Amino acid sequence: MEVIKRIAKSIYDYWRKRWIKAHFQRFKAFNRCLQHNSMAKLSSAVPGSYRFVVAYCDEKLGRRLLEMGFVPGEEITVITNTGAKGSIMIKIKESKIALSNKIADNILLKRK
Repeated sequence: MEVIKRIAKSIYDYWRKRWIKAHFQRFKAFNRCLQHNSMAKLSSAVPGSYRFVVAYCDEKLGRRLLEMGFVPGEEITVITNTGAKGSIMIKIKESKIALSNKIADNILLKRK
């Protein structure tokens, strides 16, 4: 029985390592593509002016962002970005909005 457990664990570890490596490579390629096209995720944006490009999320969050003013091409000003575990304060039109980093990670911006 112990032999079967060790074999199962080694198979699991092998496929887990391959999965992590493959997804990490895709993540790096995605970030390089964003940098090449002068785009950034809202979660990693420094204070300044940007244009909203797209949000990739579920329908409920997408509708809520649309109601807040996230329209493609709309000017967004990042006021503060407190980092990976904090929130991001942005200005759209005349409204100031604070977003969690989890939501901001799904929003792409293009530098003006």
